[in-house]
Amino acid sequence: MGRCIAEGLRKAGYNVRSTSRTPNEELGVTHLDVRDAEACVKAMEGVDAVIHMAFYMRSDKFREEQVPTNIIGTWNLYEAASRNNVKRFIFGSSNHAVGFYRRDSKLRDDAMHRPDSPYGLGKCFAELCGRYYSDRLGISVINVRIGTFPHNQDGLPASSRQCRTWLSYRDCQQLFQKCVEADESIRFLTIYGTSGNSKTDFDISRLKEQIGYEPQDDGMNHLEHAINAKPFYRHNPSPFGKIEYNFKGAETILFHPWLEGVMWDDLEELEKRHAKENKEETK
Repeated sequence: MGRCIAEGLRKAGYNVRSTSRTPNEELGVTHLDVRDAEACVKAMEGVDAVIHMAFYMRSDKFREEQVPTNIIGTWNLYEAASRNNVKRFIFGSSNHAVGFYRRDSKLRDDAMHRPDSPYGLGKCFAELCGRYYSDRLGISVINVRIGTFPHNQDGLPASSRQCRTWLSYRDCQQLFQKCVEADESIRFLTIYGTSGNSKTDFDISRLKEQIGYEPQDDGMNHLEHAINAKPFYRHNPSPFGKIEYNFKGAETILFHPWLEGVMWDDLEELEKRHAKENKEETK
């Protein structure tokens, strides 16, 4: 996804400084480990805007990888931005920051955090880190809660849920360019990053007014392809047909925080707990 964003900004005439823990000379990507505070400061010299996409995604290695990279790394980047007088900080957040809301809930971008995994929990911290640096030091911050940006070769959604949360390649490029170019009066903003999906889990109706974003693609046009796509997990029977329609975070809620793998046995208990909660809320 970082490569997609960088390509779009370069095509638009921006001078992009791409960094990664894994450098790539061919793509113009230099080395940066966000856990190294001083390296972050040096990397941001002369930079006007930062797009932070460096996050450890897997649910294992919480202490070993997620805390140093996602928590300390985000803090290092904000500190570096403040020391270099960066004007705008754009954070690649995730729908998993609110993944424990049920899918039928009407969810706006100002909804309270409800993470569905350690990964989502780290995204919540990073969003709040942006709130702090915006209020305290005046950095303009935009959090983009990304839906689904498929890593498969064709870039198309690979499940019915992904059709509702999909962010296409060209919409991704437009969205992040609009974030870079958004009016300087924006001090802090949280938005959902999806294409213009005709059925959606997230409300992006205000994005044209807020930053001028007008998505071109609709994930629901690829529903037949998605249904026939090979599933990421090959469990038989698969419970995804049930849970993907109930929780916004879908299968991510079942990842065990400390173990590698999915705890399928948790599904029944989660359904009972949240069904009871919904009933109490509607009384």
